[in-house]
Amino acid sequence: MTTVDEIKAIVAHYDNHREWHDLARGNGNLGDGYYNFSGGEPTNLNIGFPEACRRMTHYLGVLGQLAADSVVLDMGCGEGTPAINMAKQFGCQVIGVDISTNNVKKARSFLNEESSTLRIEFHEENFLNLPQDLLNRKYTHVWAQVSFFHTHAHLRKCIDVAASSLQSGGTFILVDYCGPRHPVFTRDASKSAPDMNEYMQTVKDAGFKVILQEDASRHFLAGTTFLRKIAGEEKNDLEINFYDGRIASIKEGLIGMVIIIAQKQ
Repeated sequence: MTTVDEIKAIVAHYDNHREWHDLARGNGNLGDGYYNFSGGEPTNLNIGFPEACRRMTHYLGVLGQLAADSVVLDMGCGEGTPAINMAKQFGCQVIGVDISTNNVKKARSFLNEESSTLRIEFHEENFLNLPQDLLNRKYTHVWAQVSFFHTHAHLRKCIDVAASSLQSGGTFILVDYCGPRHPVFTRDASKSAPDMNEYMQTVKDAGFKVILQEDASRHFLAGTTFLRKIAGEEKNDLEINFYDGRIASIKEGLIGMVIIIAQKQ
């Protein structure tokens, strides 16, 4: 279970970086994008970060076979943009939970700007300790988009919650950062994270049948390269240094991004 200090650190991460995230990523886009490639190089970085993130949501939704009758638990929904995008793209019902008060406030604010026909709820909750009324819904899908990396020390618990929330035969849609280095403290050899194989095995050990595993590190690198460009234009030395370290770590294979689609048995 997450400790009080861990919860405070997660909330502080978003509160302390909110202004930068809004500037560089566009309001509500806390995940990563999906790009086209030719010869190993991205060909459409100019689409901008919000559109790349919409493309990632659509790609994941197609892989997970979202449909109008799907009921999705979004574990760590952030500021709600993926939830809103998937509801608009697939017509599904989405219940988003996030531990940050300000993230949920932003998510509800963005939702208020959308059509009232969207079937979306946002709740301020710790997804490792969900209230029974949310757990009782037995979702067709559980969605985790770059939210588990904050709690890699409790990865098995995260995946167990996903499994217990799903109805039999339900689908787990996951994209997350992986190690062996920690995705934030990329140049600190003392900090680690599960690598792609460890991540996959943890999902299997939780009773899931893995339908698809994809190394999405090139998309991670493309998006990070775009954000580094914005940091340079803004002359933000703190973010320049951060993204330079992250780019080097991705290229060295120290960090990456994995997509997993799995079915509850």
